[in-house]
Amino acid sequence: MNNVREEYKNMQSFEKVCLIYSRDLQRFIYTLTRKDLYAMEEIYQNTMLGALKGLSYLRDCNKMKAWIFSIAKAESKRYYAVNRPENNYDSGSVAEEEPAGLDYWMDFTKSIEERECVKDLINGLTDEEQQLYVLHYFYDFPLKEISEILNLNYNTIRSMHMRGMVKMRKQLKQ
Repeated sequence: MNNVREEYKNMQSFEKVCLIYSRDLQRFIYTLTRKDLYAMEEIYQNTMLGALKGLSYLRDCNKMKAWIFSIAKAESKRYYAVNRPENNYDSGSVAEEEPAGLDYWMDFTKSIEERECVKDLINGLTDEEQQLYVLHYFYDFPLKEISEILNLNYNTIRSMHMRGMVKMRKQLKQ
């Protein structure tokens, strides 16, 4: 009888977490998928299904948010292990109706080179540092909130941020 009560309590907590944190969880997954909406939806569904199935293994209901976020992180890794993302560049041809000037193409080329440089810098970081930078600089999450999302100490997030900056500066100097 006690087990049934505990499961019911867990289920109620799970439903509350789904209502309260679903938006944050979707944003978190969206950052992990690097703005791939289809992948985000797939991972979100698998996360919620996995969390529901594993609800009986949850020891502390107060840590449900962190538990679900860790499931999302694992589901993201699993998703990308199976579905290796291909290069998302459009291979369409340039319209030949109006040839663009040389200045336009120089600016366009420089823009691509800068994006590739930033991409290389971020890819040179650890997975956790990449998540931190995407959440902080692309989605404007404060470091305090990122520490809650990633279930890490705030000071750990701050030092990880500084270490990442040092790594990227070293890469730029090379």
